[in-house]
Amino acid sequence: MRLAFFCGSLEPGRDGVGDYTRRLAAECIRLGHPCVIVALNDLPVERPVFESQMVEDVSILVLRLSSLSPWNERIAEARQWIGAFHPDWMSLQFVCFGYHRRGLCSGLGKRLAAIHPTAVWQIMFHELWLGLEANASLKHRLWGALQRSIILDLVRRLHPRIIHTQTGAYQQVLRRENISASLLPLFGNISPEPGDAWEALLAPPVLAAVGGSPDRNQFYLAGVFGTVHPEWSAQKNVDLLLPLAQRAGRRLVLVFFGKNHLAPQALNQLKLTLRGQATVIALGEKSGPEISQILQTLDLGLATSSRQVIQKSGTVAAMLEHGLQVLVTRDDWRLAGSDFHSPAASPGLLLPDNLTGLTGLPVRNARSLAESGARTVAEKMTMAMKLRSPISAPVPV
Repeated sequence: MRLAFFCGSLEPGRDGVGDYTRRLAAECIRLGHPCVIVALNDLPVERPVFESQMVEDVSILVLRLSSLSPWNERIAEARQWIGAFHPDWMSLQFVCFGYHRRGLCSGLGKRLAAIHPTAVWQIMFHELWLGLEANASLKHRLWGALQRSIILDLVRRLHPRIIHTQTGAYQQVLRRENISASLLPLFGNISPEPGDAWEALLAPPVLAAVGGSPDRNQFYLAGVFGTVHPEWSAQKNVDLLLPLAQRAGRRLVLVFFGKNHLAPQALNQLKLTLRGQATVIALGEKSGPEISQILQTLDLGLATSSRQVIQKSGTVAAMLEHGLQVLVTRDDWRLAGSDFHSPAASPGLLLPDNLTGLTGLPVRNARSLAESGARTVAEKMTMAMKLRSPISAPVPV
């Protein structure tokens, strides 16, 4: 099969959905399916850019269309390029804010339909609309109502044969709209890079904070990768882990790395709050290989997302793929108007109750870095495409 993927931006390391799309396309190419990618709303470029992007040893042809260009010009460029490629399937990797800075991508369905009027579509909903949670503000509910109408129009116009999402909560929301969606697991965007980050990246800030000898075995490293949601409590995690660390004779260290959006004053306050309980270090943004090595050096991952929507966390997926168990302490997100319950803990995810009976600290899973979540997802997606022939009925709306 020949696959054409569409996303918002393909600036490496700056757009999570773009990074996901690039890795997914690379795995599809490894499976023998020619692929191209079109970025329809790429802010970093000022004019159409044709280039090859690499994922490990795989080169992918991409077309990057500037968000500064009028939509009719972008669609004309995409239509010409995709027409020459002759795809069997078109895959839309969707999040509202990927196609408009305020998430109000009105008319997107009509524009996409014009690229290839006879195309067979698959849509992956990475996000839906704002205001889905039970305690959503009036602003978000009104904002979300506009986004909902745009998404329903998108589905009506594209008539996708396959719709995927990665969370049970989103699957239920789509079901309310008479849209049948299958679950497609998320994978991490960090390619495995063998190595240990203790000496080069972790030991210097840890020892600067606590002094003493550089003995790795003195410390228990719990990592927070990426965004720190304001509802997440570092103190709750420390309260759960500190007794186990003390019993094991190890010092608890919280390691923040990646784009966490923590202001310096917030980080300093956290260090003061946890003084005497845990050491806090912040490594900032790092390259993909450095992040992979950090993930291989940590003892435990800490999730800042809520349990009901943990399935859509790419950082959690990356931690699991690198052999870490991940502690999930938030369970505060509830889908409005629904009795949908938090999913059972999947392998590698730890809930607070899982720690109460432990006599020792959680340890890493014995997992090979060669195992890639991206390969599994690509196999599942392409198999679904093979099973859905062109004569299949479109998804009802």
